[in-house]
Amino acid sequence: MRIAINAVPLLQDRLADTGNVRTEILYNLCRLHPDVEFVLINNRPLPPQRPLPANARIVELKPLAGGKLGRYLWREMQWPRQLKKLRADKILCIDDVLPVPEGMPAHLLLTRDAAVLDTVSASKNIRRYTGIALFSAFMREQLNQRFGGLDGRTLQLQPGVADVFKPVNWEEREDIKREFASGMEYFIALGSIDPSNNIIPLLKAFSMLKKRLLSSVKLVLAGQMTDAGEDIAEALHSYKFRDDVIWVQEPDDETLARLVAASYALVHTAGADGLAVPVYAAQRCDVPVVALYAGAAPEAGGDAALNALPADITDLSEKMGALYKDELLRGRLLAHITRVPGWEEAAKALGGSII
Repeated sequence: MRIAINAVPLLQDRLADTGNVRTEILYNLCRLHPDVEFVLINNRPLPPQRPLPANARIVELKPLAGGKLGRYLWREMQWPRQLKKLRADKILCIDDVLPVPEGMPAHLLLTRDAAVLDTVSASKNIRRYTGIALFSAFMREQLNQRFGGLDGRTLQLQPGVADVFKPVNWEEREDIKREFASGMEYFIALGSIDPSNNIIPLLKAFSMLKKRLLSSVKLVLAGQMTDAGEDIAEALHSYKFRDDVIWVQEPDDETLARLVAASYALVHTAGADGLAVPVYAAQRCDVPVVALYAGAAPEAGGDAALNALPADITDLSEKMGALYKDELLRGRLLAHITRVPGWEEAAKALGGSII
C-alpha cells in the first residue's frame, strides 16, 4: 500500500512551537506499518529532523510560479496530478484540507489550529474526506459548528507528548535553575512569540505578579518569533521587568524538556489551541499548570491545572500568584496529574482507521 502525505506542515514542526505533533505521528505510523510506503509530498526541500524511516520517501514538487498564483496552482493542479502519478492508494492530509481526486480515499488529521477549518479550501473539500482525526473535544466542536453531518466520520485520538519530557530530581532541578534563571524559581511558557499565544497579556500578568509579590520569580519564554510577533519582541526591550524574562528562542529538545521539568509551573495562554501540547508536557514532567479556560486547555489540564478567565489579565496574574505562594495548592494540583502517554497510542488508532 502507498499512502501520500502532504509534508508542507512538517516544515513548521519544532518541539517548543508546535509540540512536533505531526512529525511524531508520522514517524510512529511508519514504524508501526513497515509494509506500507509513505510518500511525503513537499513544495521545497524537507530537511528531516532525524533520518527518515526506510519505508518513507520525499517527493519535492516545486511550485510552477511564485506568490499566490504559485500556491494556487500547486494546490489545485500539481498536488492532484502528483497523487495520480504516484498511484497512491490513500491520502493523509495534515492540517490542510487539500483537494482530493475522485475515487481516492482521503483522511484528514487536525492537530492544533482550528483556523484551518475557516479556509475556502476546507469549505470546498472537507466533505470529500473519508475520515477526520483530531485530538480534543474542543476541535471536534469546532468542526461540527462549521460543517454539520461529519461527526460520524470523526475519530478523536489520545493526545500524547514527546518521550524526551520526564521529571527531574531535586538536584537536577536546582542545576537547571542556576543555569537558566540565576537559581530562581520560574514560570515557563512554551510556544511561538506570536499574538495567537497571548504573549503580551502574559507579560502584563507577570508585571502585576511582580509588583504585588515583590518576588524574584522569573518568566521563561521558549519558542521562536513569528513575523507577526516582531512587535512583541520589540516590546520586550522596554519591558519593565525585562531582566526577569528569559527568552530561549531555539532550544533543542533536551534543553526544552529540562526547562519544563525544572519550572515552578507552566503557563499556557494560547486562546484557541486545539491540542494543548504544553499542558501535557508539563504533566509528563510533574509540573502544575496555569491555563486560560479556552480551547482544549481545560480538558488537557483537568483538575491538575488552575484555569484563568480568557481576556482577564488580573485573573491570570492572581492564579499565577496563588500557585506561587501556596505549596499546598501546588501539591494538590500535582496529585491530580494522570498518565500522559507518548504518541504511539494515537498513531495506532490513526493507522487502524486508515490502513
